[in-house]
Amino acid sequence: MSAIAISKEDEEQIQALMPELKMTSKAQVVREALRLLREKLEQEKLRTQIQESVRRCAQADRRENRLLFPGGVAGQD
Repeated sequence: MSAIAISKEDEEQIQALMPELKMTSKAQVVREALRLLREKLEQEKLRTQIQESVRRCAQADRRENRLLFPGGVAGQD
């Protein structure tokens, strides 16, 4: 495994996070950051899938309502 080059600012941020996160190495901080990024990405994918599903269901509901109530929305006079 090879080392990666990081800026001085990134190095300082990692060093500052280590005690706050109770971690003893920079690698632990980076692994945790990667885990959180993966988790966030998975949540965003799930959110997108749910939104698409809701849109499809809403479209189907509107079609069904038009078939059931061709004169307009039921209950409105």
